[in-house]
Amino acid sequence: MKKYHLISLFSYSLILFASCGPQKAETDGQKQAEQTENEVRSLPDYAYTDSLMQGSHKVVYAITSGADSTLQIVQDDDGTKYADNRFRLVVTKDGKQLFDRSFTKGDFKSQLPEDFQKYGIMDGMRFHHAEEGKLYFSTCVSFPDSDMSCPFILTIGPDGSYTITPDTSIPEEDELPPTQSEENE
Repeated sequence: MKKYHLISLFSYSLILFASCGPQKAETDGQKQAEQTENEVRSLPDYAYTDSLMQGSHKVVYAITSGADSTLQIVQDDDGTKYADNRFRLVVTKDGKQLFDRSFTKGDFKSQLPEDFQKYGIMDGMRFHHAEEGKLYFSTCVSFPDSDMSCPFILTIGPDGSYTITPDTSIPEEDELPPTQSEENE
């Protein structure tokens, strides 16, 4: 009989403990929501190195990026805050440094619509192609957590000079061919 009471007491303790669990989880969730309310979201740090042959020349490029606390925080319509990023591109040709520069959204300011200047972040850079001694890199300024972006081409000349131009190879929405349903209208 004593064994039965012990088992009952143990079972009751388990039920009591389990019923208290969700209340604690809700409290922890509320604390977490309060803590993340002022949190600034950021992209993870990034580092990529690759090489290619340009004629008889070996070209190595390295792209690194990270959130930059010296840049202005961007806030969306929902109040979510995002850190802006700084990308660094280093290019060597036959072991000699050809190019080394950091880029931020400010480098594209004169070519960005006002809303992207205010609410966009620089969020990508990658090698695109090489042609006639030049290196082409794709980069963009985008609204965080969306597919809205302003793409650019960063061109590095054989002498280490560079230019930034809008990437016109991606058609604007009004330049896209009509869908089948639009054609039937």
